[in-house]
Amino acid sequence: MSKYSFRYEKTGLAKYISHLDFVRAINRALRRAHIPVKYSQGFNPHSLLSFGMPLPVGYTSVCEIFEAELERDMDENLIMEKLNSTLPDGIRILEVSKVCPDIKKIRYAKYIIKPEFMPGKDFVKSFLENDTIVIDKKTKSGIKEKDIKKDIREINLCGTFIEMVLSASNTAYLKPDVVAAAFKKYGFDLGFCQYERVMFFDENLNKI
Repeated sequence: MSKYSFRYEKTGLAKYISHLDFVRAINRALRRAHIPVKYSQGFNPHSLLSFGMPLPVGYTSVCEIFEAELERDMDENLIMEKLNSTLPDGIRILEVSKVCPDIKKIRYAKYIIKPEFMPGKDFVKSFLENDTIVIDKKTKSGIKEKDIKKDIREINLCGTFIEMVLSASNTAYLKPDVVAAAFKKYGFDLGFCQYERVMFFDENLNKI
């Protein structure tokens, strides 16, 4: 078995491609590039691909990861060159490696938020000092309150943008636009925001 890890960016208009459509685009690109992806056995075979945490529609990213099992070994640079020649605009492979990061160990993600209005340090400090940070969450049974405090690892002000490190696992996942909504609820409206995911971490904040 030849397993490869693909790091890629999703920028420009590609940020409006849903995760499902993105998976389809990757499968098409792999076929067109003649990358020998391995398929599952059975009545409904599918390509053996696995993806990290889906990127919300409207977000850009420079750190996304997916893994693929190939039928045979190939040169990593050749795979990247062939695949990039077939991918749609805004999706670009940054690195191909046989040393695969364990995407199941992802616990946090770092985001850069570029808001219309920057909050002050005093607001962020008081926001994080709350014992609870409660938001209204839509569920199938209606609106429910949820405390997101434990899912916020870091919030840092960096000139004209905000860095947030938030939970990003299968059991705890917090998006920065939800934190922005909490900012508004607690007294500061960021206005229009651009969101970009830039890094994944394990539980000890080691980069993945």
